[in-house]
Amino acid sequence: MTHLLHIDSSARGEGSASRRLSAEYVQAWQARNPHGTVTYRDLALDTPDFVSPEWITGVFGPAEAATDGTKAAVAASEVLIREIEEADVLVLGVPMYNFGVPATFKAWIDQVVMGGRTFAFGENGPEGLLKGKKAVVLRASGSDFDNPAFAPMDFHAPYIRGVLGWIGIVDVEFIAVNGYTPEQVEAAIQEAGKAITAHADTASLAA
Repeated sequence: MTHLLHIDSSARGEGSASRRLSAEYVQAWQARNPHGTVTYRDLALDTPDFVSPEWITGVFGPAEAATDGTKAAVAASEVLIREIEEADVLVLGVPMYNFGVPATFKAWIDQVVMGGRTFAFGENGPEGLLKGKKAVVLRASGSDFDNPAFAPMDFHAPYIRGVLGWIGIVDVEFIAVNGYTPEQVEAAIQEAGKAITAHADTASLAA
């Protein structure tokens, strides 16, 4: 049985293009995996804690420094890490905010990128420990970052690709909606639907 982890991070509710696309992708995936299971996490409603002194002590400090607070901080990370470990496919709805990712998504990243759990340093350098998974990022922005004029300001896709690769998830595809007016956004969403169908087919075959 295959398993999908669905994450949304947009601060918008109704009207969010990234939420609409991620939901469409999950629906397409479920149609091809009727016995598959899905875990859903909405980072806007259930925002992970930011890295805190308790978290740092819990992860890096000596055992004798542990307190109820440090244990709780690390336990919260462990829940999020296990959700990724259990997934074959990650579906990430991540809009672009100010040329990067939303703070809620960054908070999630900071909780799941943990030495000894999701990556390690070996004789040959760093190694991601969450290998063999696929990720698809449903991204929305008000400008066309495929345009060379905007491309230098794209700190969204390179960051996501880099940090997922760091923990071992190197099969990452982006499906983007770019547009400022409602008409542009709707046209882009319709076009993205074709890419969603094709990618869901591929993800289903590989899962």
